[in-house]
Amino acid sequence: MIVVDIGNSGLRAARVSDSLEESSKFPDQLDVFKLSWSAIGQQIHKAKPQTIDSTQERWSTLGDPDALRWLIRSVAQGENTPWRIASVHRHAQRHFASALQHEAIVADARWVTYRDLPITISVEHPERVGIDRLLAARAARHLLRLHSVPDGPSIVVQAGTALTVDWIDEKDRFQRGAILPGVGLSLQYMAAGTDQLPWLPSDRVHQAPPLPGKNTEQAIAAGVHAAVVGGASYLIDRYRAGHAVPVVISGGDGQLLRDAIEPPVYFQKHLVLLGLALPMAH
Repeated sequence: MIVVDIGNSGLRAARVSDSLEESSKFPDQLDVFKLSWSAIGQQIHKAKPQTIDSTQERWSTLGDPDALRWLIRSVAQGENTPWRIASVHRHAQRHFASALQHEAIVADARWVTYRDLPITISVEHPERVGIDRLLAARAARHLLRLHSVPDGPSIVVQAGTALTVDWIDEKDRFQRGAILPGVGLSLQYMAAGTDQLPWLPSDRVHQAPPLPGKNTEQAIAAGVHAAVVGGASYLIDRYRAGHAVPVVISGGDGQLLRDAIEPPVYFQKHLVLLGLALPMAH
């Protein structure tokens, strides 16, 4: 089975076993193919950070048909296998569906929605909740059970284009949470909304940027790091209210948060993709 996560600044796709069972251990590694673009890059009239393609990652513009077909062919490897796809970006979803049709894969593609997940969603308008957040919550509960964590509330953090910090209550119900800009989006908005601040690449925001920043680049990196890590830490502390509630962290920038959060903390890089591999509700 092939699982695909369509986000606001890229796609992630991997081949997994046909369906992980409720007792299955998550694979230690996923062979992930990536297609990435800037979430708001067309609105930034400044020098773009240099990007480097690799055998498993390409940088493109949103909806580039050649790049989409490259990703599909790379992960499919010429085999006819079922696809499960989750999307939070309607425009990218339409382009990906067109590319699937071009590659004659449409009949095997299942577009996953909140109705497909065996999880109770206790929010206003469940259909408006990002499917990535629900899949991450589903996979996080599975991960905690694999680690023999007793049933109870948990916190799920997704550090991607947006940083989401969600609460799963003691009855395993998804209660939603908080959303703030992630590292890449923060850097892009800083560049787009100012006259002289440069557009920094995300890898300039690492575990411990120099403080005080002695130049503009260092100052931006220190500020964005503080906003993302500090914001997540503050929200987690409020959720925990003095109790040792487990936190599951995922997403491309999840490693930034891992060491800043008090235990118990668990990290799983591709939580959404793994959530897609778990059994569906029907």
